[in-house]
Amino acid sequence: MASLRVRIHRIVSWSLVVSFFATIITGYGQTQNWFKNQYVVSKLHRIFEWFFIVLLLYHLVYTFWKVRIKTSKLITKVREGRGSTVNTLRLIQKISSWFTLVLVVLLILAGLNGYVWFAKIFGTIIPFEWHRKLDMLMNISIFIHIAIGLKFLLIRKRIRKRIVDYSLVIITIFLIGGAIYLQVPKNSAPPPTSEGNVSILIGDETFKFNPENVTTIRPDIFVDGHFSMFDILVHLDEGEFIDLQYHFDSSMNTHVIDLLNLETNWWYQVFYSGGWPERNVYRMDHYAWKEDTNFKLYKENDEFFDNIYSIFHEEVSRKANNGGAVIIPTVIIRGNTFNVEFTNVLVTPHNIRNDTFQLGIITAVDVIMSLGDQGNISYFLKWYDSIGDADVVRSYWVNGINDDIAHGTCGWVYESGAWLYQRFAGNHIHIPQDFRPINSPVYYETFWICL
Repeated sequence: MASLRVRIHRIVSWSLVVSFFATIITGYGQTQNWFKNQYVVSKLHRIFEWFFIVLLLYHLVYTFWKVRIKTSKLITKVREGRGSTVNTLRLIQKISSWFTLVLVVLLILAGLNGYVWFAKIFGTIIPFEWHRKLDMLMNISIFIHIAIGLKFLLIRKRIRKRIVDYSLVIITIFLIGGAIYLQVPKNSAPPPTSEGNVSILIGDETFKFNPENVTTIRPDIFVDGHFSMFDILVHLDEGEFIDLQYHFDSSMNTHVIDLLNLETNWWYQVFYSGGWPERNVYRMDHYAWKEDTNFKLYKENDEFFDNIYSIFHEEVSRKANNGGAVIIPTVIIRGNTFNVEFTNVLVTPHNIRNDTFQLGIITAVDVIMSLGDQGNISYFLKWYDSIGDADVVRSYWVNGINDDIAHGTCGWVYESGAWLYQRFAGNHIHIPQDFRPINSPVYYETFWICL
């Protein structure tokens, strides 16, 4: 029977395996958008990551200081054919241990960009991109290491069936293949042709269009050359690819779909480059199109439309009651070092995106800029062409408010709308603030997160 020390090490080793899989599932859950609430997943990933680090340190200390199997002796035994299978496995396990150690150290250092203090000092020297690009190699190395550990477990348990060995090999190959697949960048679509090669999904049917041929029916919002998701449907209808019946409701300041291909209750889902499917309650004829956008329509229920139409009515009425001014009843800022709340904030246009929107259109970023104009906060914006996996961003980001400046994977996010759809119920959608025209929402909130 194994000693207590050995039994403890084995328990720690398999706990390490569990924490490893929990870490990579939550990690890929963020990058591959497997889960709805990305911020909760991010926190879980951070917790599992620290469990993994602590258990790994114990495992490494025990392995390198207590299990003294010299690499040179293993190589000699393999060359001489002594216990070739076992010693070959031990040699591969030893090599994978060192390889994993180096990669884990690099990934841990890069992952520390999730802490502002580290990102400020080392962010440019040890970029977070290491965490994204090296994890595939680390995962492959650990998969091999785990597989060999399982093989030794089978040997100890005297399980020597070929079907078990084959299953272990197949599962390992499957995991390695999955790690490679998840890391391979997805090919972007070629430039549109005159026939159109940009696709949208309506129900189960795909339609193609050429963005260069789409014009807007909201010239009060968009300048020439820019258009909304709703404009795409109008374009397809004009080309007789779909049958769209709609009307403009001034009491909601939006177009409403009456029938689409003779069916009612159509709503939509959109995400930009690097994004993921998310529920939204935002006017379709306000949602601006840009390159590498995913757009689909699906069915919603009557209660959903009753709720959002009621909210749209309230926003238009609120604006009218304020004499046409956008006054937001509640503005909340939850920072890293401070929290503050403002009431009845007058928001004025700053026209920083007059390349896309008409002069006078108020966007979400105008809330922050108006608070700055009024002397309530200090802020600064930063232009990003791309961010991480999002190849097409091309927007100004709120990079700092007061002393809380974005560093590493820490920064500001926001949402706006009615309280009924707070957070991921529909308000928290990933439209850059300077790309989101607003009417007169009940609240605006921006808060600090570290992914």
